Amino acid sequence: MSEDARTRLRSLFVEKYAHLRRRLEFIVGSRDGAADAMQETWLRLDTMNDPAQVANADAYLLRMASNVAIDQHRREQRHLSAGEVDELFEVRDELADPDRIVSARRDIEALQQVLDTLPSRQRAILVAARIDGLLNREIAERFGISESLVEKELRHALRACRDGLRQQMALEDGSTRGRRKF
Repeated sequence: MSEDARTRLRSLFVEKYAHLRRRLEFIVGSRDGAADAMQETWLRLDTMNDPAQVANADAYLLRMASNVAIDQHRREQRHLSAGEVDELFEVRDELADPDRIVSARRDIEALQQVLDTLPSRQRAILVAARIDGLLNREIAERFGISESLVEKELRHALRACRDGLRQQMALEDGSTRGRRKF
């Protein structure tokens, strides 16, 4: 490309910069991505050496900037190699640790025991609020009670769960005291 044509394209690029950037923001989906593509487009425009004349400079610049954005997107979306996939399969899953699983099952059993000691309405309100995700208003309608009574029953149920779990944890901690640990 002749220096004169390159100068005209650079001038047009500067003149249409805001318009091109907005179009790229729409294409790319982010301001940062569009700004990066615009910067790289300027660099490509400055270093290209295509001798052909450009018939429609506006369309040429938009296509060039779009191609740059597409190239950047492809670089960012690189796929894992087979070796990297194999390495991921070898990563140890700490959640599947047998000690952790046993501990979690014990915690669930302890919570179930505490829930079994609750009065049936308190247990049902707790389940409706914490598991079913109902609002206090919806729970009040379901049980035919006031919202303040729902709040009170929920508070009592949560306090009973907290105290019961603390008691069971204290019993478990006490049962291991005095033993030798090798």
